Amino acid sequence: MALFSRKRRPMHLGSFPMEKIRRVDKPTTLITDNVRQVPKRAGFFVRAFYGDIGERAGDEIKRFITKNPLNAALGRIHWRQVPLHRGKPAPGKAPIPDDPVKLTEHIKALCHFLDADMVGICEMPDYAWFSHDMEGEPITTRHKYAVVVVIDQGFDTFEGSSGDDWISGAQSYRAYLKGSTITTTVADYIRRLGYEAQSHSNADGDVLQIPLMLLAGLGELSRIGELILNPFLGPRHKTAVITTDLPLVPDKPIDFNLQNFCDTCMKCARECPAQAIPYGDKVLYNGYEIWKPDVGKCVTYRVTNQKGSACGRCMKMCPWNKEGLMHHRLAMWLAIKWKWTHKPLIWLDDALGYGIRNPIKRWWLDLERIGDEVVAPPAGSNEGDLHLDRGKQRTRRPLAVYPPERHPAGDEKKTVPLDRRQGLVDAEIAARDLKALKETLKPNKNAP
Repeated sequence: MALFSRKRRPMHLGSFPMEKIRRVDKPTTLITDNVRQVPKRAGFFVRAFYGDIGERAGDEIKRFITKNPLNAALGRIHWRQVPLHRGKPAPGKAPIPDDPVKLTEHIKALCHFLDADMVGICEMPDYAWFSHDMEGEPITTRHKYAVVVVIDQGFDTFEGSSGDDWISGAQSYRAYLKGSTITTTVADYIRRLGYEAQSHSNADGDVLQIPLMLLAGLGELSRIGELILNPFLGPRHKTAVITTDLPLVPDKPIDFNLQNFCDTCMKCARECPAQAIPYGDKVLYNGYEIWKPDVGKCVTYRVTNQKGSACGRCMKMCPWNKEGLMHHRLAMWLAIKWKWTHKPLIWLDDALGYGIRNPIKRWWLDLERIGDEVVAPPAGSNEGDLHLDRGKQRTRRPLAVYPPERHPAGDEKKTVPLDRRQGLVDAEIAARDLKALKETLKPNKNAP
């Protein structure tokens, strides 16, 4: 039956039945009309480079990509693709179909042919473009559509890891490289057809990829915060994007009951080694509602991790990070269909030990690169499993929020130290702002 179904499945649909997930007109995340553009200088890894997050993070970020030899090997190829992200379109238009539906199916099928795991399309909102590039120059490109490519980071390796050990960085860079290869190839192809197109990867891009994945119907915003969770891959993915003026048909956002699930589940918050993910409610940040993580704490841990390379423990521990076996798929559909199943499914996830490392899946070497020398890490590797006792406490720890109005300017080259004390005040303001906004959106019972 499975073989028969695959033979009948068009290439543009891919391997995952995303067409069975409920589509909605608006994302399940509230987005207001007051979302501000941000410069690349405001990114927290960039801020670490400029010394904004402290001297130690500033030193460590300089070797962040090359800290592990496998990271360095993947990153070297990835960065070599950056000059190919852009280019001029051919002077004449190719004889292609004038039907946007057929062109959309063609581009999606091409991405799957190049081994994308999922593909979605949305129209580009202005706020999803960075305002300034790394040189401080305004970004003026405004393509109409975004093609969002999703790459699975791989269940098997996640199962064997703690999420923040010496393979965590390479898991990300493998997916980044694959996504960049796909989008760089497809953007070049579109330009050869005579249309504008640009690839946006982790190495270099002019767009914010998180809102584009949300708008392209590839997932919902999760408690992890700045991460869109997919119903089939959970959070264990990376994205790359093509922006283009090729006429395409956007996908609608999806709703698979994740907001209620994440409202109930605290596993990522409990297991976060930096304790940067909130146990509490959403806040209003830059015009949209979000479980906002303390990005300063998160990035500091990932950059200065002494017993591993980067961190993806929230992805490792999420109940949606599953292999895709029949019983996992059944649990997924239960969670999508009935909210009352969420609490027992979350309890069952811990009871069955999901999140504990599987030593059979451990294949990598614990190695650290210092200068040109590769050495054994002096303190070993992170070996965390489950922190069930921490979950019982659920302490309302103070988390800071850093709104756009306090970000460095797009052309700022000097150090702008992170003001954590002000960030704690801004977190309280962000919580109050969302409550106030929700009050204004309530139906007026006295209205005729």
